[in-house]
Amino acid sequence: MTYLANFDVVYSTQAAQEPPNTVTDLNNSGNDINKGFHGEYVYLTPITTNNPNDAATSFKIVIQSHADPEKKDLAKGAGGDYRYVIPMRDPGARKITSARLLRSGSKQDYPPSGFNGLSTDINQGRKGDYLYIVWKSA
Repeated sequence: MTYLANFDVVYSTQAAQEPPNTVTDLNNSGNDINKGFHGEYVYLTPITTNNPNDAATSFKIVIQSHADPEKKDLAKGAGGDYRYVIPMRDPGARKITSARLLRSGSKQDYPPSGFNGLSTDINQGRKGDYLYIVWKSA
């Protein structure tokens, strides 16, 4: 079985340069993490594994005022706080097999039907849409 281990954060200066394997929005509202914030185009692409020990079991969104040179900023070029996605691994939890984005005009407390997990809001603290990573687990 193929599992999701992490994401690569891919930057572009043009929307036409969206990677072909980009994690897509459930509502077809745009796959750019930075949509509406004037930074670079920012896309998530999946990093997969066949080893369940390397599989993510959830994703944590970290928002902080200082840059972390070890990680790629989800808000690159937009100004304000730095935003990072961190894979979490719990040996006893179900492993993530796929993920999508969920862009919404309202706060979401639960994953949509057919999904097992929901991150916190990537856009927390900045105006605009709520944006989450949602995932399926096996």
